[in-house]
Amino acid sequence: MKTIAAVIAIVLVTAMLGLAQSSGNFNYNAIQTYCTDTGGLLGNGTAQTMLTTTMKVSSGNGVALVIRPSAVVGLLTDLSLGKLGNASSQAGVNFQVKVTPLSGQNQPTVTPSQPVTYDDRYISISTNLFNAIATQCDLIGGCYFNFNETTLSAHSFDWVVTNLSSGNYGITVTWTPYSTAQAPNTAQTCVGPVVLTATQAKIFDQNNGISF
Repeated sequence: MKTIAAVIAIVLVTAMLGLAQSSGNFNYNAIQTYCTDTGGLLGNGTAQTMLTTTMKVSSGNGVALVIRPSAVVGLLTDLSLGKLGNASSQAGVNFQVKVTPLSGQNQPTVTPSQPVTYDDRYISISTNLFNAIATQCDLIGGCYFNFNETTLSAHSFDWVVTNLSSGNYGITVTWTPYSTAQAPNTAQTCVGPVVLTATQAKIFDQNNGISF
């Protein structure tokens, strides 16, 4: 009897684990566009601006999608001081997630709804040494060489999609590189590799529990 009871217990636990595992939903997509440094030019020449996948959502209340694009980002900021004594350049990339109903559902809510900056670098150099060469530093209030740099980075970020209905959804990730610099200064941005993961989850309210 003990052996039969143990077998039944194992079967029940296995069934419960199977239900727990099958209740979730996961999908992913990836690209292998690598950033390489070839003579100061970042990137391998292949433009990749979109990554897509699909998810099938159950009909239960409180269902949400957690979407996470993770990316390697390379930034190049190259400055050259001229007679003006100042130079600046900026490079960065913004990521955005869009979710499209594929089974006639209403448009879901994507949070955040705006693009997220994964990397940004602004660099600035200024000096009065060129003017000071012809005069003396004491006569112009001292000599200076200023170097300013600001950085901002995420590399991965979670988008949460709510107000979902039963059916299929298309998930699109786009990224927009940007750079600003005036010759002879240069700024470039490259992206890759990128991995997109999407997971179906239940929203848990600590006060009210899980809604079904």
